[in-house]
Amino acid sequence: MNENWHQQLRNKHRDDLIAAGKELFLKYGLLQVKIKDVCTKAELSRVTFYKHFQSMDELLLAIQMQLIEHLTDEVSRTSTKDMNGREQLTVMLNTWVVFAQDHPDYIRFIQLFDINYEMYDFSPELREQYERFNQQGKEDHFLLHALTTGVADGSIKNPSPPLELAQFIFTTMMGMLQRIVKIDPSKSDEMDTRIREQFVKMLLHFVCSEELHE
Repeated sequence: MNENWHQQLRNKHRDDLIAAGKELFLKYGLLQVKIKDVCTKAELSRVTFYKHFQSMDELLLAIQMQLIEHLTDEVSRTSTKDMNGREQLTVMLNTWVVFAQDHPDYIRFIQLFDINYEMYDFSPELREQYERFNQQGKEDHFLLHALTTGVADGSIKNPSPPLELAQFIFTTMMGMLQRIVKIDPSKSDEMDTRIREQFVKMLLHFVCSEELHE
């Protein structure tokens, strides 16, 4: 019981540092935030910080990977085995849009990280860790099951390999969602909703190689 409590506390501290780092990086940029800023925001000591991360670079990488995992997990769990491949993909894309609306900070951070990744001075070890993470994500792509199911049951007829389709969808969806989260919520209206719905509809028709009828 005592060991379990300590582990829960360690997990909470790590999550608090990640949440604080994410907020500060988004507000001030990737190069302006210091360890003391994160510790102050999280209300934790530097000693606690170093129990979880060796550097700010490691924290930055941990935030990126956690956000991607959270996003893909949330989208993945919405499909069910009783759906055909196209139905699974439809539910997942719509869930993805809603998730982005509910968590715009996730989309903004992922975009900020991707834009600056090549220019950021990560150590070779951290770059290798992130490359492994990306490679694993590509090989076990969260959209792959829906696409392979769709090809097998005939609901998706695109001739491209499912893995290529999965990577195309991810890049296309993130580009659209990054544009959406820049829009001031107070100015969004019914037109924005229709545009998002139309985008998902067009993407589905392309992926499934269907005629687009209005």
